[in-house]
Amino acid sequence: MLRTVFFPDSFTMFFWGVVVLMMAVATALHILHNKREEPVSSVLWLFIVFTFPLAGIIFYLLFGVNKVYTIGERVKDAAEKLRRKRREQIHSALKRHIEVQRRYASPRISGRDYPRYCKMLDRLLPESLPLARNSVELLIDGTKAYPRMLDEISKARNSVHLQSFIIMDDAVGREIFDLLEEKSRQGVRVKVIYDRFGSLKAGHRLFKFGGGNFQTKPFSILNLSRPFAIQLRNHRKLMVIDGDRAFVGGINISSDNDDKFSAKDRYIHDLHCLIRGPAVGEFQYAFLNDWHYVSGKDIASFISDDLFPLIEPQGESTLRVVASGPGQCDNGTERIFTTAAAAAESSIWMMTPYFVPDIPFWKMLCAASARGVDIRLIVPRRNNHWYVQYATENLYPTLLDAGIRIFLKNGPFSHAKAMLVDGSWAVMGSSNCDVRSFKLNYELDFIASGGDFISVLHSQFAAEMKDSTELDISDTINRGFAREMLCRASSLLTPVL
Repeated sequence: MLRTVFFPDSFTMFFWGVVVLMMAVATALHILHNKREEPVSSVLWLFIVFTFPLAGIIFYLLFGVNKVYTIGERVKDAAEKLRRKRREQIHSALKRHIEVQRRYASPRISGRDYPRYCKMLDRLLPESLPLARNSVELLIDGTKAYPRMLDEISKARNSVHLQSFIIMDDAVGREIFDLLEEKSRQGVRVKVIYDRFGSLKAGHRLFKFGGGNFQTKPFSILNLSRPFAIQLRNHRKLMVIDGDRAFVGGINISSDNDDKFSAKDRYIHDLHCLIRGPAVGEFQYAFLNDWHYVSGKDIASFISDDLFPLIEPQGESTLRVVASGPGQCDNGTERIFTTAAAAAESSIWMMTPYFVPDIPFWKMLCAASARGVDIRLIVPRRNNHWYVQYATENLYPTLLDAGIRIFLKNGPFSHAKAMLVDGSWAVMGSSNCDVRSFKLNYELDFIASGGDFISVLHSQFAAEMKDSTELDISDTINRGFAREMLCRASSLLTPVL
């Protein structure tokens, strides 16, 4: 028995051919209109759409449509509402916050006495004020940081505000959340923001709190109808207690950061800071900005006088807090790193787990090296993401040829991120030196100068380099054809790594 095979007639084929062509043309126009500042990305998407018309269009709609600006506008709208209320000072807590800012804002010194990098930061980050008289304590690894966090939480009288990219339902996560739950029963108001992508492995059990004194909110909504939301992640790590002390840096909430619980091959080395002083009000404000966005509630429903106490001076460090991300100081991280590369006079020492910046930045580093700046880069010998490892290795020959020294950190995976410029000012926080931190993630960093923190961080850099192996140009010449191809292929993913 012959089986009938259906072939569409010529008109049907012509009709659907025209439909697909029109869809491809419409998609191409959308690409050209919305990616005008990304020519390489535009060419790649046009190639995909016209080579695989139907699949390419679907793939672009799912993953290529840039919703950074759309979602960024929503975040910006929430931030502007809060900023407007701060300007109007309609609440006594915000009035006190402004009062502290005015009292401790470092005066701008005219002439040669005002550092060049300060002038650049004033222009590039106009809403970020340098606030004097802070103390900064460096905490090495979660093994040191978590006990200090738990101790400060136990002393909380009014509020604990926690946000982290990764919060795991493990020994460390449960210990912190159990104490937070206990404090909430004692009347302390607890608010937690977690990134749903970063905390995916934790499940839902840890974030069961939704009312009363203990509230948890996800920053990003992860579902199939909004796949682009995966790209916009809240990468900040912050804990503000009673509005007068803050933990900030690169450490997530996970047993992998604590040697009491982590397996040796999973242990993560990292840096964090405990900050006291006037700058804590800026960290508090950054958290409330995010809470205003994720909760959708008016500020009057969650602000109170005790969130912004009248803070007394605590040390000699001047801090400038930078909360960056789409709709909140757009490209703020990139502006900080660009300032360092442009203004450095003698040295730039940098440690980062992920070094995959865009072309303009690494070219600026090479140019700085050419004018005699001592540039040292510390990266993990073995990365926790193999594709990032290869993408970073792809830059090694160019950087080494420009005179940049590269140190491969031995031992456990190093998630530490910090930058020390001219031995006089530093950057610490959640930002990596990659395109994601520059353009996509919501990051929280601080720029520090003065006080003993700079010398402490200098000693830490020296210790990190001592525990590293310096890379030689010969190490990159003979790495083999297969590895070379992996490096070059991985570098194509730089915009989303």
